[in-house]
Amino acid sequence: MRQPHHRRFVILLYVLGLLLGGMIGSGHIRSYDVWWHQQLGQDIIRTGDIGLYDEYSHTAAGNFRPPQQWLFEVVQAATYRLGQDRALVWLRMILAAFALGLLAVLLVCRKSSYLLTVVVLVLVAAASMPNVTCRPHLMMPLLLLALVSLLEGSTSRPWLKWLVPLLFVLWANTHASFTLGLAIVGFWLVHRALGSRQRVSDGLRLSAPGVVEGASLLLACIAASVLNPVRFKLLLYSLNYLPGGAYSYHAQLLQEWQAPTLASLEMAATTVVLIGGALVVLVRMSRVSLFQLLLAGLMVMMGLRWGRAAMPAAIIMAWVLTPVLSEWLRELSPTLLGWSGDSKTAPERILPLAMVVIALVGVMSIYRPVTAKRALNENLFPVAAVEWIDTHDLRGNMYNPYHWGGYLIHRLYPRHKVFIDGRVDMYGREVFADWLTIRETREGWEEVAESYNVQWGIVQPGVPLAAAVQDKGNWAAVYRDPQATVFVNRNGPNSRLVEASRTKAAPAQGMK
Repeated sequence: MRQPHHRRFVILLYVLGLLLGGMIGSGHIRSYDVWWHQQLGQDIIRTGDIGLYDEYSHTAAGNFRPPQQWLFEVVQAATYRLGQDRALVWLRMILAAFALGLLAVLLVCRKSSYLLTVVVLVLVAAASMPNVTCRPHLMMPLLLLALVSLLEGSTSRPWLKWLVPLLFVLWANTHASFTLGLAIVGFWLVHRALGSRQRVSDGLRLSAPGVVEGASLLLACIAASVLNPVRFKLLLYSLNYLPGGAYSYHAQLLQEWQAPTLASLEMAATTVVLIGGALVVLVRMSRVSLFQLLLAGLMVMMGLRWGRAAMPAAIIMAWVLTPVLSEWLRELSPTLLGWSGDSKTAPERILPLAMVVIALVGVMSIYRPVTAKRALNENLFPVAAVEWIDTHDLRGNMYNPYHWGGYLIHRLYPRHKVFIDGRVDMYGREVFADWLTIRETREGWEEVAESYNVQWGIVQPGVPLAAAVQDKGNWAAVYRDPQATVFVNRNGPNSRLVEASRTKAAPAQGMK
């Protein structure tokens, strides 16, 4: 029979997870891609139609745009209507809080030490913080936790596994990582096929019933995944993101898809959880199931290969690691970790004290960002420049920085359409290469700009293009502030602004 204080500690750990999640989810909006997701959701709500072809750019107009995140985008847009920028911060906080709160409960259910659970939750929160943004991939940790819990729980409660296909109906309409979920179900198929029910040390043997069970579940999950607006086309499209796929080139172009620097202070917690977790699992390999072993290996590969995978990789590794490490440490010293759910002794004072301190820090960390007057980090976005553009009737095709594309869609569409934004797979290699040629002012860059009929643009300071358009050649800067420069083709439809920028006083027309 569980002790009464056990229930109290479960509740406290859950609250701690919520607080830590809310803490890492608070703060200014920093992600650039939030805004095109917001616009897509807004247009779905307005029109009642899930648009499948691009209408936000002039370089990829009409290109197929997979609806792999439409459901989250609708939720995001509806949230934005309630409170605009600050409402998006709250949505981010709530999703991050649910992820860490769910992790806390699952760790306790898997007989992890309470004290070790506190330590792991803090480490996971620190590992997740750099990648917590109000974007569809924030659903990924919740969906992964639900998946692995249902699969493992089905060992003792077989009916649970048939909830997994229902999960994939939601997943395939929320985020493209449902293909990762299918791979994990594939691991479960291998686990069941080899008859390893609990631990690797139980031995591996081919099990015909296990093959049938695992294959049936995998096929059911694939069938559930095609319950989306474009059916099998979405599954095939999403597979192209995998290494070697048609869209895998973005991993060499975008920072969030590149390997993290594990030696950096920012990645210290991620390194501890992933590398430390892998070592523990390898040392205790005989005490884990084949499913857990395969899952840990996948999380290490993801976390070391892609920076944006740090949060889900750390959370799932914690799910695998913490019970294994708890059991090991209890074998080494039954009193090392203090009181646990199976103990008849009273809990040590250090645990509630640690939780109170972390909770207070969490509350203080959350309070300031969510009560700030502006949730948007204006140092990251060209807020003033966009306001100037919006009042000066610029005409013709735009050129813009990749990372500002989403914000420009959010603020200027439908009056202006962007050159590029965060949907790099939709634009393809050629458009991205041409965008980069213009940005870096490589040989023939003006001819490339002319081929897209670029008549004006916005650029951030410090890149070659910013220097190349300073009132020389065919281009002239007509607005400049610390965040952005707006320039026009002096021989195009916006030539009137060139003369105006020379004759008007600097404060009146934006030149500083």
